[in-house]
Amino acid sequence: MDVLGLVDVPVWLMLLILLVLTFYVCTTWNHGIFTSLGIPGPKPVPFLGNAMDFEKKSFIYILIDWRKQYGHVFGTFFVSKPMLVVSDLDIVKEILVKDFNNFVDRFFVADTFPPIVDKGLVFSGGSAWKRLHRLMTPTFTGGKLKNMSHFIDRCAKILKDNLRQKTNHKELIDTKDVFGAFTMDVVAGTAFGLETNSQTQPAEPFVQSCKNMFNKMSGRRTQLLSFVGLFPFMSPLIRMLGKGFFTGEESDFLVHSVYRMVDERRQAIEDEKRTDFLQLLVNAEDTGLDVGQKRMTREEVAGQGFVILIAGYETTATTLQYLTYNLAKNQDFQQRVYEEMRDELGDEDPTYDNVGRLKYLDTVIQETLRVFPPVPLITRKALESRTINGVTIPAGMGVGIPIYSMMHDPDYFDDPEEFRPERFSELKSSKLPSILLELAFGYGPRQCIGMRLALLEIKLAAVRILRHFRFLPCEDTPDKIEFGTSGLTSPTKPLKLRTELRE
Repeated sequence: MDVLGLVDVPVWLMLLILLVLTFYVCTTWNHGIFTSLGIPGPKPVPFLGNAMDFEKKSFIYILIDWRKQYGHVFGTFFVSKPMLVVSDLDIVKEILVKDFNNFVDRFFVADTFPPIVDKGLVFSGGSAWKRLHRLMTPTFTGGKLKNMSHFIDRCAKILKDNLRQKTNHKELIDTKDVFGAFTMDVVAGTAFGLETNSQTQPAEPFVQSCKNMFNKMSGRRTQLLSFVGLFPFMSPLIRMLGKGFFTGEESDFLVHSVYRMVDERRQAIEDEKRTDFLQLLVNAEDTGLDVGQKRMTREEVAGQGFVILIAGYETTATTLQYLTYNLAKNQDFQQRVYEEMRDELGDEDPTYDNVGRLKYLDTVIQETLRVFPPVPLITRKALESRTINGVTIPAGMGVGIPIYSMMHDPDYFDDPEEFRPERFSELKSSKLPSILLELAFGYGPRQCIGMRLALLEIKLAAVRILRHFRFLPCEDTPDKIEFGTSGLTSPTKPLKLRTELRE
């Protein structure tokens, strides 16, 4: 070989080769980490890790396939970022509860959230999360939720009227649109004190901005995760350019709207008549801190409001979609829910107190959340290295808890694909580990703080609509739900049902 011939190679080609080699090293240097730890898993490929597997079909299915192949603990790579996927109950409890302080932070593949979102409880970590959690916990007490229940029921009445109109016109029910409008009204009211009516006035600016933001987010989620996984150093630039999650014209409008509402509340005298979350957060104090740290900053209050909007809209609407879908496919269960409402409540309006008597409805909701948990995966990050049950988790490594996979694991549930509310009845619940009863909302100190609000919302809506309507399958109703690649348990096609009035 003529070494001197290298001088004839164009400079641009040499730079390109150097760039490719550098990129190769940067994306493969840690691909042997799970092998060195004795942890099985799918083999990563240069530049992409296991990202192409997630592109082929929903990662919900991929994680189930890998669970069958590799067991309850395996390693995977989202491009260059390793994540240990754990569905072993003992290890999951250690991570989420017993050693919580070491796994307090979430693990993010792509950190491209705007600053206001980073201030929210869901996305914060460490001491910031602990402080915000102390401040926010009193706003979600039973008494506070009870004060909000009348507003939720007002939205549920509009939902009932909306369904009555569609039923009278023999329209098919697009469950995402119908229940998404309901939850949008509930979140706007309980979070910000806004009396929107997106169920009959979808063009209202606040509502339309919310819908547009969520639609854009669903379309860009997978592509953005892949890009930032390949080029993690691009995260700051993506944030600066406003091209990350929850960014764009619509989200800017919402952020400014929330800031304006926070400023108006702070300038006004403390209003004890308001019971929405924004007012509660403005008034919240942490008595365990110095005077200068007792209250949330303007940005923190706005961040919590924005995150409540994000977390409370799609997840609750998705649960209502699947609740009515399951009842439409199982008429015997639907009839039993109706009869319980009739026998326990009669003509009473549903309230915070009396919906607690609907024990069978509870089991139906729990089974719906098992079969279709709205968030199929939660993550944590190890602050320090830990060895749990012989599994070593190095410092800085991400940990994924595959909720959907666990809820469909035959090791934990008999006939997991079958919808069977009785498995959650009082007589049989003792056979199920307690973690499986609540895992749809997470578990431990970082369990969804809005869990009780979501369940109250679902129950009030269920009473209002199931008293008056019977949900039935139509020609477009699928026998089996197929999920997309958005990262949530959202169906790939609109989930449609038909309704008829009860006599």
